[in-house]
Amino acid sequence: MASARNASIAAVPWHREISSAAWRVLILAGTAWMFDVFDTFLLALTLPALVAVFALSKAEAGAIGSILAAGLVAGGITFGWVADRIGRRRALVISACIYSLFSGATAIAPSATAVAALRFLAGVGMGGAWTSGAALVAETWDPRHRGKGGALMQMGLPLGSMLAVGTAAVVAAIAGGLNGGGWRVLYALGTLPAIVVLLLARRTPESPLWVRRVARPGGARPGVFAAGDLRGIAIAFGFIFFCQYIYWGVFTWTPTFLISVKHLNFLHSLGFVMTQQLGSLAGFLVFASLVDRIGRRPTFLIYLAIGAVSVASFVLGTTPLVLYVAVFWTGFGITGLFAGLGPFAAELVPNSPSRAFAMGIAYNGGRLGGILAPYLIGALATSSAGFEAGMATNIAAFFLAAGVILIAPETRGRALA
Repeated sequence: MASARNASIAAVPWHREISSAAWRVLILAGTAWMFDVFDTFLLALTLPALVAVFALSKAEAGAIGSILAAGLVAGGITFGWVADRIGRRRALVISACIYSLFSGATAIAPSATAVAALRFLAGVGMGGAWTSGAALVAETWDPRHRGKGGALMQMGLPLGSMLAVGTAAVVAAIAGGLNGGGWRVLYALGTLPAIVVLLLARRTPESPLWVRRVARPGGARPGVFAAGDLRGIAIAFGFIFFCQYIYWGVFTWTPTFLISVKHLNFLHSLGFVMTQQLGSLAGFLVFASLVDRIGRRPTFLIYLAIGAVSVASFVLGTTPLVLYVAVFWTGFGITGLFAGLGPFAAELVPNSPSRAFAMGIAYNGGRLGGILAPYLIGALATSSAGFEAGMATNIAAFFLAAGVILIAPETRGRALA
């Protein structure tokens, strides 16, 4: 009888074991993160129009991207601190409203300086959205399925980028391109996410761990870190730094690399980028199926190996078929790594009274790798051989990321306090 009962329990699909509250948390956090990525991609899509409209040099255009990145870092860390004091859900809603408000304001920006300032302010909200949402999901989902919850939330990364590309294509078709008023329309549409997030938040509960903590005497004013947090933060920071380096190093330069080194036309390179995004979606789904079954460390190491081999094939490949296959698995391996960053960062500080703040430091501080990679690879890309060498620096980053994972503890199923 007992064995039959255990078999019956084991036969229950995992998604049936997730509470409705946890699903609502995932929908809210995932939606806010998807729109966050959408807003981040707007700059890349509208940068050619901004260059034309405001007569910017490449250096000036690049500076706007750096200013946005600075906003992401500042917002992610700041809103981690805020989320520990006012709650994850409330901080998430405020973050979404900030990036929606300043994205909409960019539509009426009179100058490049105004665009840069508004992108920084929007970036503050964008950075805060991941930190608040990832903490909310990690603290709400059952430890047995926390990895799947984090992976499903992170699917907003490829979904948000594809939404941005699709929206830009529609606006460009209707407006006759983005160089006229099309880019302003695109930013004006960036106000809509706040409405969606506010509606979803009305029926979404707060993190039960945060509620219990603030109910304790002095709980609303957490200390900075608990004993042992610094090692966990350092591990999370190091791993995320190299993941961000790889992601921005590969994805920023893929279209240019395909055109200048592999001599593919632009439309062909867009096909490769879309193949990369499809690989990313597959990577998230497979990661979700593995991470709670075999553990965080083995799953990360598998994805790092796939990513390293794929990038090497991508850099050295010469035929379209090899490149298509390599670029799919590049998206699979690299973007798939991000599926586990939220739960992993949370579990590395399991007893922290300032978990969101710690996660914000690790994830958004790790964005420094994403700031470094485009500049370093660009500096090396003075020739085809130099460009290939620059792209190959990502291989080194894969090995360094694997080194961090090898010294990290296994955190699968770890209870959070």
